[in-house]
Amino acid sequence: MHYLYRQLCRDHHNMQLLLDAVERLLADLDRRDRSPSTLSLILDALDYISVYPDRWHHPLEDLAMARLMEKSINCSAEILTAREEHKAIAAATSHTAALFYAVANDVAVERSQLLRAAENYLELQRQHMQRENTHIFPQLEQLLTEEDWRKIGRQLRRQQDPLFGTPTRKLYESLHAYVTAPPERLCT
Repeated sequence: MHYLYRQLCRDHHNMQLLLDAVERLLADLDRRDRSPSTLSLILDALDYISVYPDRWHHPLEDLAMARLMEKSINCSAEILTAREEHKAIAAATSHTAALFYAVANDVAVERSQLLRAAENYLELQRQHMQRENTHIFPQLEQLLTEEDWRKIGRQLRRQQDPLFGTPTRKLYESLHAYVTAPPERLCT
């Protein structure tokens, strides 16, 4: 199994952890005794998504899916949908981040609008990963050769994951601690 394919799978696992953490943070927004870091952790998560998945993970997937489309496969409709979702996810990341940055800067944003945008965003991300995990990744693993992956790798500059990679970027240390904390530690 090629390291780029393993990275795609690892990225999905890590994104699921991050989305679960964001969901917990959103629930904390409603609590009066919430941590003062709740909003900044949500902003860090959205920043991370715009830095790593939207700029490296999705372009890697797009290249792999383009290579897969050259093969005889049964999931071309799923691939086209997933590639369109990459654009929608980037736009949704930007929109959701703008709303949370507005709140952080004391701009009035309706709570229902903020939470609806965040919940829709989480759902979009999860449905997208489910589509890829179910329909596309098995085809990538089965049909792409080592040579295919080498060609894909030459088209990208390798980027270290700034949240889940080693070392974690200083900017994301608090977010990393929150995402990787055992659930018991989170319930205070």
